[in-house]
Amino acid sequence: MAGKISFPHGNDWGVIGPEGDHDLPVDSTLGHRFHLVDGEVVDRYDGVTDDEVRGLDAERVAERQAEELQAARTALVRRVKTEAAQRIATLDWKVERARERDALNGTKTLQEVYAEREIIRRASNEAEAAIAKLTSQEEILAFSW
Repeated sequence: MAGKISFPHGNDWGVIGPEGDHDLPVDSTLGHRFHLVDGEVVDRYDGVTDDEVRGLDAERVAERQAEELQAARTALVRRVKTEAAQRIATLDWKVERARERDALNGTKTLQEVYAEREIIRRASNEAEAAIAKLTSQEEILAFSW
C-alpha cells in the first residue's frame, strides 16, 4: 500500500500513490478521506477504518438520494396542485352560466358544475397519494396525471 498522498485538485481531496507529496496520517486506500489544511494532511474520518468510511459514505449517499427523491415528489405534487387549480379555474365561466340559468329557469345546473370541480379535486388528491408512494426518480419522471 502506498503511504503518500498528493492533492492534484487543490486542498479538496487527495490521491494516494507512491509519488505523493505528503505522508498519510493513517493507513488507508481512500484518497477522499484526506484533505489538506495549512499544508498538513487531515483525515476527515478521524478514528475509523476504511470499511467504516465506506459505510458512512453509503449512508450519506442514501440520505442524499432520499432527500432528492422527496424534493422531486414535492415538486411533482406542486405541479399537480397547480394544474388542478387551473382546471378548476377554467370552469369559472360554467359557474357563472349555471347561476344565471338556475336563477332564470329554476334549475340546479350549478350543482353539476360543482360536481365537476369536485371530480378534479378528488383526482388531484388521488394523484398526490400516488406520488407519495413513488420510490425512484424514474417513477417520478414517468408519472403523469
